[in-house]
Amino acid sequence: MKTLLLIALTTATALASGCRKSEPPAAATAGGGPRRVEVTVSNQGFTPPRVVGRPGEDLTLSFRYDKSAGECGREVVLPSQNIKKTLTEEKPTEIALHLPQEKGEVTFTCGMNMLRGAIVVE
Repeated sequence: MKTLLLIALTTATALASGCRKSEPPAAATAGGGPRRVEVTVSNQGFTPPRVVGRPGEDLTLSFRYDKSAGECGREVVLPSQNIKKTLTEEKPTEIALHLPQEKGEVTFTCGMNMLRGAIVVE
């Protein structure tokens, strides 16, 4: 009987403490600023390759360059936003964005357009 009670309590605690699917972050952080998302570029591409955002959300992408990306990954380009930034190993490069009101994608690529990622506005 004690074993069944212990199993029931353990299961209930696990369900209550986060074994549920998480919701996407709110449009702004608790401090009221833009949401910050770290993106790494390496020889494997962008990680994460897709970032989900909300229409009109303020978002800061923090790009970290891994030297395995070579020269291809030295730049990040957001064509629809007319943004092109050079990345370094020393510190992340931050790009502040105000996402469009329309649903769709805001793509980002490496400087050679070989590595690709996107912000999906839902």
